[in-house]
Amino acid sequence: MKRLGSSLSKALVASFALALKPAEGMVSPVALLWTDEEGQWLPLVPALRAINPWIYTFGKYDPEARTGPAIWLKCIVDRTLPEAPPEGEAPILYLPWVRRQDLRAAADCPTDLQPLVELQYRGKVWHQSNGHDWTVRAFLVSAEGLGLDIAADRRTEEAMRRALPLLADLDASSLRGHRLDAEDFDRLAVADPVRDLLRWLDQPEAFEAETKGSRWDSFRAISQSTFGLDPEVVTPSEVAGMLMTAEPALDLAWSRFKEAPELYGGVAKWLKTPAGAGQGSLVFEAERDPRLNEAQEAALRKELEGISVLSHSEACTRIQELEKVHGERRNWVWARLGWSSWAVALGAMARLAQRALRPAGGGTLEDAAALYAKSGWETDAAAMEALAPFRNGADATLLTQIVRTLYQPWLEASARHFQTLLATDPSGIRSAACGSAPQQGTCLMFVDGLRFDLARAVTARLEDRSLRVNVGHRMAALPSVTSTCKPAVAPLQGDLEGGDGTDFAPLVKTRSGRKALTSALLWDRMEAAGVELLEANEIRIPAGTAGGGWTECGSIDSMGHSLQADLVHQLSAEVEKVAARAASLLDAGWQRVTVVTDHGWLLLPGGLPKIDLPSYLVGTKWARCALVKGQPDLAVPVAAWHWNTQVQVASPPGIACFRAGEQYAHGGISLQECVIPVLTVSRGEDSAGASIQSIEWRGMRCRVKVESGDPKVRADLRTQWRQPESSIVLAAKELGPGGEVSLAVRDDIYEGAPAYVVILDAQDRVIATNPTTVGEKP
Repeated sequence: MKRLGSSLSKALVASFALALKPAEGMVSPVALLWTDEEGQWLPLVPALRAINPWIYTFGKYDPEARTGPAIWLKCIVDRTLPEAPPEGEAPILYLPWVRRQDLRAAADCPTDLQPLVELQYRGKVWHQSNGHDWTVRAFLVSAEGLGLDIAADRRTEEAMRRALPLLADLDASSLRGHRLDAEDFDRLAVADPVRDLLRWLDQPEAFEAETKGSRWDSFRAISQSTFGLDPEVVTPSEVAGMLMTAEPALDLAWSRFKEAPELYGGVAKWLKTPAGAGQGSLVFEAERDPRLNEAQEAALRKELEGISVLSHSEACTRIQELEKVHGERRNWVWARLGWSSWAVALGAMARLAQRALRPAGGGTLEDAAALYAKSGWETDAAAMEALAPFRNGADATLLTQIVRTLYQPWLEASARHFQTLLATDPSGIRSAACGSAPQQGTCLMFVDGLRFDLARAVTARLEDRSLRVNVGHRMAALPSVTSTCKPAVAPLQGDLEGGDGTDFAPLVKTRSGRKALTSALLWDRMEAAGVELLEANEIRIPAGTAGGGWTECGSIDSMGHSLQADLVHQLSAEVEKVAARAASLLDAGWQRVTVVTDHGWLLLPGGLPKIDLPSYLVGTKWARCALVKGQPDLAVPVAAWHWNTQVQVASPPGIACFRAGEQYAHGGISLQECVIPVLTVSRGEDSAGASIQSIEWRGMRCRVKVESGDPKVRADLRTQWRQPESSIVLAAKELGPGGEVSLAVRDDIYEGAPAYVVILDAQDRVIATNPTTVGEKP
């Protein structure tokens, strides 16, 4: 016999229609009577009404719910009420707790059903071919229904009835091919037992309220069969103890928790106070016990308190020893939750300690600059990273002391070595500092204060976008301040001249005479030279002028002066801003983007050391540079001003400052201030281009419109755009013919979470990203 539908709801509606079909030569039935002695079908009625709204239930009078007594049902059939179906639609009268036998004779029929007795003659009664009422089980196993193979035990019967609402829209073909038992039906209610167990542990009361009734019963049954525990018998604290002692049945739950501990903060709290097995039993996996991690954090902090009293070499050695003991804890789940702050901070401190033992080298200025550009910047990068974990309080104070102990001696020694080389070859810096020649198709992007370690971070971000980056270096003009150095990298040729060095700005000829070069005058001169100027954040297709383009990006230097050592907490955002700007210019059609800067800087928490310089010997005096009057014999490094070699500029020895209290400063002579990066960014011959045009959410499905000429481009959804393992869809998908793709989020736990639409080329390289919010309303 042909089955009636692909789902239970459709099969029932088809069965109703078949029962109402009149025999040849007979009139159509006025109604279909659906008797249900045990009320088994009650949970399914709402789903059925979504398909056939002309289903009416015998019960308490409530016309909005399509429920009422027998006389009301009789009026529905006779169409004397507004709730009645239109002509041509026969009402289906569902009679829960009523036997078919109750309608056979008016004399024996209960009083409240008597108005319906005659309808069994004008209408039809829905029943099996053997004359019995359709029970849930009978319809599911019958060839006239869904034709499923279902075990005939009490537990299966109970689970089947609990799962009835879930069977409504489920494709029955997925249930065929094997005998269904209680666990099969319970899994319909608990599609992901591991997730539901973690959700219960996370917020027990909220989960129980959400799943009360049949879903809770299914959850209990599945928990017993899958994990060997009953949520009504064991407490969340006891289950935490089982997780901690690595009960094999809970291994999947532990693995899922490790994947996304942020989603289950309540579970982590239970693990801090486990009951039962977790209190006294041996924990075979140290990672599972947050109390052990907490004790090791306290021990590490105690050890670190003694670092600042050690010598530089002793401190560096001790930090590396502590790294061997505590480094593995960065891979523990507690680090993801922020419970291993010192272990996390130790990673960067250990890198700083290792590099700080290697003094800056190079026998010439050129060699020293090349070595710094190759690897010396890594020491600065490690120091900035080491300072980032804590913003204030006692932990931040301790961290500052440790970083000073590790970083300051290396910083001082590298600066003095560089100053010695400059004294040997005073023209070395000047010969290397020259302007940037304008080039058609190339946009110069100026970033004030893009020190070499940050330039390397920008490079990594751009390469993650599958862009090609050539990293070069040059010497900054002296002194290493913006007023001197920015004009030296601008696309101007022979338009500037030196003056007396006031404010260290060169002069430019105007109609009213020579004036100090301001930002406005610099832009005027570049525009006059045929350079296409783009305002900050402006994206424009290049006009193709021979002078190329110029734009500016970032706030690194201005934030450094205002925030001082707190700049370290803003560096990651600034790096991303610079990388995104360069990528967007290439997307707009520029062939190349050359990232240039004016100078680097020194940053030392707690303050750079101060040195006094007699005021009568100098004119203009800044933190790291001063204009010298005449030719005095000063005990400080002196170099010629870039724009006028007759003007002498004094710089403090080492990393000292002429002003007290400076934690961030530039203008002097050091590798960090004077060796500056030049990044040339292009797409590369094998790089695909793509641009995300629109993102639209419909529930948990994301529709993306992408413009790309590469048919192999694919789209993905990730919580961290650089990490493929953070994808929240089953697989990245290729674009359709119109550049559109639909991505379904695999789990509703991500609803409302921040995410990224990521476009990948054929080599799985990220070529475009756009932030979004999962399930975001239009």
